[in-house]
Amino acid sequence: MAEGHDQATSIRVSDTEREAAAETLRAATADGRLDLGDLDERVSAVYAARTRGELDMVTSDLPRMGGTEPGPLHLRTSSGSLVKDGYWRVPADITVECVSGAIRVDLTRASCTQREVVLTATVHSGSVQIVVPHGWLVEQDQVGVYSGGFRNRVRSAPEPGAPTVRIRGEVHSGALVVRHPRRGFVAWLLRRPH
Repeated sequence: MAEGHDQATSIRVSDTEREAAAETLRAATADGRLDLGDLDERVSAVYAARTRGELDMVTSDLPRMGGTEPGPLHLRTSSGSLVKDGYWRVPADITVECVSGAIRVDLTRASCTQREVVLTATVHSGSVQIVVPHGWLVEQDQVGVYSGGFRNRVRSAPEPGAPTVRIRGEVHSGALVVRHPRRGFVAWLLRRPH
């Protein structure tokens, strides 16, 4: 048992995990559990942490932020544009409905503890873009296309243990696109893959 625990604590942490720990520290400061000096010291330790064990030591005396899993996410627009990006916690179910406008769901900086995320999209005459990090698996299970278009541009092999996003829904006369984040100009010039 101790050997399994040692292996779990020696796993390297991602930037997303560091950001989640920093957010836990900020929430603890807002609640009065930490003062600003403690926050500064601990945030520095969080961003210097390389393993889960080091990260857990920084937050072990604090309650976990949002101990429950996030509830379903519903995004709907009639004629405007809606963007869900930055740091957020990914639920197991996401529903997107775009009547006439644009919706972008960007998962690149989101924290996803789910093994599988089911995204149900209904696109009438607008466009929906789903941006997933490199290494995630995207599968389209049940997507009906009538006079619009659906394109899955995620073609790279998934990383072991990475989340799976299952796309379901209907595209009437709009567009549904699933893709990776675009490379920056410098990465493009230097021919970096991403």
